[in-house]
Amino acid sequence: MKALIFDMDGVLIDSEIYWQQEEFNMIKKLVPNWQRKDQAKIVGLSVETMYHLLHDEYGLPMTWEEFLKAIDKVALMIFKERTNLLTGAKELLKDVKGKVPIGLSTSARRSWIEVVFEKFNLAPYFDVTVSFEEIEGEGKPAPDIYLHTAKILGVNAKECVVIEDSTNGVMSAKAAGMFCVGLRNGFNDEADLSGADVEAKGLKELDWKKLKSFLQ
Repeated sequence: MKALIFDMDGVLIDSEIYWQQEEFNMIKKLVPNWQRKDQAKIVGLSVETMYHLLHDEYGLPMTWEEFLKAIDKVALMIFKERTNLLTGAKELLKDVKGKVPIGLSTSARRSWIEVVFEKFNLAPYFDVTVSFEEIEGEGKPAPDIYLHTAKILGVNAKECVVIEDSTNGVMSAKAAGMFCVGLRNGFNDEADLSGADVEAKGLKELDWKKLKSFLQ
């Protein structure tokens, strides 16, 4: 293993549980036929990809600018007021720091990353952070964001281990040719992580020794 790459929502922080509720409430008001089962389609997607799915397939009656403003308001409320680190997140970062480069590849906007990193003092642990906004290409489940992160880290994609918690995220990491750990975080039991190379029931199951063993 030459690098470790994290997703953010649902991997480092418990925001997905709040996203599920707040996104559902927001979308349901705008798209009456939106159902709970539809939520799985948007977990892990970039804001832009989510907008096009809702607009093109469900008739979302908003412009891109209106949607971005609405989702920004929800996101900042979640990250500032509700989100906490997942159990074991800081411990794992401390264990791996200095042994291999650590990256972040997330569908979150840069402004959201900054709020989370400041709130939990995460910046010292990461060598590279990449938001979907900053890449040329498609969002998850396409491999572009992970390939871009590996390039910045200066490592071969096949030598990276990724920790993901969503179907779209796992598909993205595997499409990039990376080893993927599917993380069960306590609120994604119904997520299809079968595409991952291994599953972990919480970050406390992972440490430097175990991660290193995945790619000898």
